[in-house]
Formats: sequence, C-alpha cells, structure tokens
Amino acid sequence: MNEIILSSKSTRKVTLSNHNYSHEGILHPDRTLSEYDLLYMQNGNWDIYEVDEEGQETCFHVEPGHVLLLRPGYRHYSKLPCTPEMRNIYVHFEVLPEDASASPRENPLVLSRLTDCRDNSRIRTILEQIVETFYSDELNHRELMLCSLLSLALAELDHTYHQQKSGSDVMITEIIHRFHCDYDIFYSPQELADDYGVSVRTISGRFKKATGASIHQYQMNLKLTLAYDALPMFAGRGLRDIARSYGFYDEFQFSKLFKRKFGISPSRRMKEGIH
Repeated sequence: MNEIILSSKSTRKVTLSNHNYSHEGILHPDRTLSEYDLLYMQNGNWDIYEVDEEGQETCFHVEPGHVLLLRPGYRHYSKLPCTPEMRNIYVHFEVLPEDASASPRENPLVLSRLTDCRDNSRIRTILEQIVETFYSDELNHRELMLCSLLSLALAELDHTYHQQKSGSDVMITEIIHRFHCDYDIFYSPQELADDYGVSVRTISGRFKKATGASIHQYQMNLKLTLAYDALPMFAGRGLRDIARSYGFYDEFQFSKLFKRKFGISPSRRMKEGIH
C-alpha cells in the first residue's frame, strides 16, 4: 500500500531526530526498526528500498522536498550510495497500539509513503524545530513540545496528501497561508513567482484557477475582511496606523476601498464596538 494510517486519538513520542549530511555519498543503513522512520530530503537524491513481510521489494526515489515514511517492522536499505552533498532531516517516532485499529470514524491521519512537499515550506520548518527541540536542554516542557510538533508535522503531511489526491494546488495554499501571516504586506505576482521559481504567468494562472480571483484581488479582499472584523476592537487607535498595519498606503486609500466594499466608513465601523 502507498498509504499509512495512523491513529489521531493520542500524541506520540519522538524517539530520535537529527540532521544527516554526507559529502561523498553513503548507503542507507540496512535495518529493521520497531518504530516509524520519517525522512525529509533537503538536498540530493537517494533510492531507498523496503521489503515487506512477503518479501516484496519496493524502491522509493527520494528527491529534495520529498518526505519518505518507512514502516516499522520492515527491512530498509539502499543498493547504491546517495548523491554527494546529500542532506536530510530524520525523525523516528513511536507506534501506538491504536494504529492497527484506526477506523474512518475517528478521522485518522492518512499519510502517503512518499509525499512531495516542495510547495509546503511549513513541513521543513516544523521538522527543523523538532530537531532543535530534541537536543535542547533549556526547555521546561521539552517532551510536550516534541509531541506537539510531531502531531503538527503529521497533520500537515495528511493535509498535503489529501490536497494532492483531490487535485488541489498545494503551492497556492502555501501562498494563501503567507497572505494570512503577512497581512501587512501586499505581495506582487513577480515577488511570488521569484520565491517559487515559476513565471508570473504560471503563478497568476494557477492562483486564478484555484481561487477565482487575481493575486491582488484576493489580498485586497482578505485585508479588508480582516480589518472589518478587527476594527471594533481598535477604538481610540489612529486610522493611519490601522491602514498601514494592513498594507495600505494611507488612511485615505484604506477608507475609500473599505467603504466601497462594506458601505460604511472604517471610523463608523470602529464605533460599533464589540457586542
């Protein structure tokens, strides 16, 4: 099977995590683990083999941005070394008894054995945080943080896999996430195209297909909607500061666009207060 189903009832423990780098190229250890082995490839390529209980061999070709999830109890190895300058992150985590009986009713995590995460930068960030946390001696709640980060990573992988199965555009989802995080910035199509290594025409077309709006229109609508919901909490705050906080040039541009969309001025909306 190309899927692994994990119970979502409980958190699970990270047993080992680290960075892995080889200047010359190395073989993958020939071993059978009793836990899950998650590998995120940052640089280079690696053909990793798995042998199931019936002796059937499967080869996973892992490239940069790919996440490979190896099953516990199965033999794993490589026949050839990885490419030189290979760099990856790996996380070993425990098996839960509930995994074996996870049913659709409990909404389990469904992960692909090999997931293309090139368009989801959050995966890499979370895995880097896991490694950093695993080796930190200064955290009061280190184990709690590790469990939480692992749960978040697995949920992101589940989400990415379901998006890819449904034909959703993961890159566009990642861009929309950036819009929510950086609501004080208006991103241009050129900036986004440069960040994701595609042409302006490609990114604009994909965004329009996924959302029905242009990149500029989507950002404008999002910022105005966020401001509308937040304004009642901003009593006494300067309108110019609010406008700049949502990426607008000044309070005049903000007020004009706000009134055009909602039919009232930002000042009036601010006076409505919280009910």
